[in-house]
Amino acid sequence: MRKKFNQMTDMEKSVRLKNHYIVHIAFYAFMFNLLPVAFMGSHIEGFLVYMLILGFPAVIYIASIIFGLFNGFKWLYILFPAVLFVPAAFIYYDYSALLYAALYAAVSALGMFAGFILVKLFTKKPATSAGSEKVQDRKKK
Repeated sequence: MRKKFNQMTDMEKSVRLKNHYIVHIAFYAFMFNLLPVAFMGSHIEGFLVYMLILGFPAVIYIASIIFGLFNGFKWLYILFPAVLFVPAAFIYYDYSALLYAALYAAVSALGMFAGFILVKLFTKKPATSAGSEKVQDRKKK
């Protein structure tokens, strides 16, 4: 059975985070480098531009929400889409496509923040009444 994140040791938390990073890095590497190759020979004009403007940000937003739900807000994750897009920008597009790296970083931050907020809104906090700690301390004495 899966342990809750709060019950994990620091080592288990770091292994889990590392595994999440690896999955998302592989996903972005596939998306930025192999999808353009699949559509390069197609006769759909401007499809790659639509992928740059609409497709990639939508997928990055959804992936960032998922990451934010499981791991909270991590600053390092914001850099993944931007850094992994830079080689693809030079290979498949031209240098003017580097502006999209900043867009992808912003979309990633927005998605991760949305996932973090969803966790904060929908997780139950233990109900404690006012002064309950004081009452328990008095009973122990």
